[in-house]
Amino acid sequence: MTEARKTSIACAFAAAAPGYDAAAQVQRRVAARLAEDLAAPVLPAGTRAVEIGCGTGLLTERLLTAQPHTAWLITDIAAAMVAHCAARCGASPAEFRVMDGEAPDLPSGHYDLIVSSLAVQWFGDLSTGLARLSACLKPGGRLIFATQGAGTFEEWRAAHAELGLASGSLAFPTAEAVLALWPAGGSGAVREERMTVWYPDGLGFVRGLKELGAHLPQPGHRPLPPGAFRRVLRRFAAGCPATYQVLYGCYIKDSPP
Repeated sequence: MTEARKTSIACAFAAAAPGYDAAAQVQRRVAARLAEDLAAPVLPAGTRAVEIGCGTGLLTERLLTAQPHTAWLITDIAAAMVAHCAARCGASPAEFRVMDGEAPDLPSGHYDLIVSSLAVQWFGDLSTGLARLSACLKPGGRLIFATQGAGTFEEWRAAHAELGLASGSLAFPTAEAVLALWPAGGSGAVREERMTVWYPDGLGFVRGLKELGAHLPQPGHRPLPPGAFRRVLRRFAAGCPATYQVLYGCYIKDSPP
């Protein structure tokens, strides 16, 4: 990923930070699912863990409560998000740091657990990003994340395709594609879930993404001319459903034989 793209992503999420929680319907539900997965057993003192892409702390707050003996490093690419998360978590012993999760500035073989909720879809190269994160795990360590799958925003994409137009939505992987990306030296599984958010119209959907900082198109996309954009919006005059296909991945690094 280019530095310009990273800067654009960080700026978009920084701008969205103050109002993020009010718009984060799916993000809140996904954080709750991941927190349930990670609630038991309580990890022993001395466990080291990292959160990638903490946002405003929807997941972080739950993790710190569920795993109070774990030494947490909480990170996000946007400084404003890190600040909001730290403020939300109050007098927590966790360390908070600005960091690009796709290029983690972390020691190799050091962590027992790496967690991320709806952040890795912003990696420029998911395969390389996962490999770099796995390198930071101890043998037996786990990488647990949620990301968006290929069925996400299928209604919006279909409306563009029916009009012969290109959607700027990010290209998300299928569950099978994620399974094929697991780094060497470990194995993993993927499960999926679908959620639908309803907006009053197409413009409401676009504004909703901007409120989350998730409105940046895929690299190289050229915005539609105003007339073409209005044609897409007319497809959703009676309401705009937005499907989220959420993929939950769990990778475990091999232990020595």
